[in-house]
Amino acid sequence: MIGQFLRTVRRHRQMDPLHVTMTGVRMGERFAQVGCDDEALLGGLAAKVGLSGACAVVAFDEEAAARARKVGAGVGALIDVRIVPSGAFGLDSDSVDMVVVDDTRGTFARLPDSDRRAALGEALRVLRSGGRVEVVERVSTKGLLGGHITRPEGYLVENDLAAAGFKPVRMLAEKEGVRFVEGLKGASVTTLP
Repeated sequence: MIGQFLRTVRRHRQMDPLHVTMTGVRMGERFAQVGCDDEALLGGLAAKVGLSGACAVVAFDEEAAARARKVGAGVGALIDVRIVPSGAFGLDSDSVDMVVVDDTRGTFARLPDSDRRAALGEALRVLRSGGRVEVVERVSTKGLLGGHITRPEGYLVENDLAAAGFKPVRMLAEKEGVRFVEGLKGASVTTLP
């Protein structure tokens, strides 16, 4: 009985478009995701960009990389999975339209400050001018299936995004226990002679 209930809840969660809708990823876009805590999020985003877009996942360990590969196989999407303990993503500068940081288990927030800053600096570098980063973080762990999510005391991703050079930075929404925070990469200004 409980097993059937859990399967039903998981199936419903995988079909829930909230996470995908809130990111605003569109068909044909090039996007990179940092981390892979929420398989349903990656599956929805990879399916959304379709064959005309491109999807890359920057994983900090083999466990996250394996989840990302499993998602790709499950949804039939080609996902370029890269394991990067810290440092460069291995993607070209100005090559993606959007970066999604999956912090639904608090993995990104618990990284050392220097690794978080390096990852957000890389996100800024690989984004095209006018591109954006969106951090998806679970903030509520109440309920039967909530689990325990810990973040450093006083941690706000908005501070990290602003320090990395994103502006403006704003919280888009907090709904169903999930927070969506966005930062924009400003367009470069060219002065005419």
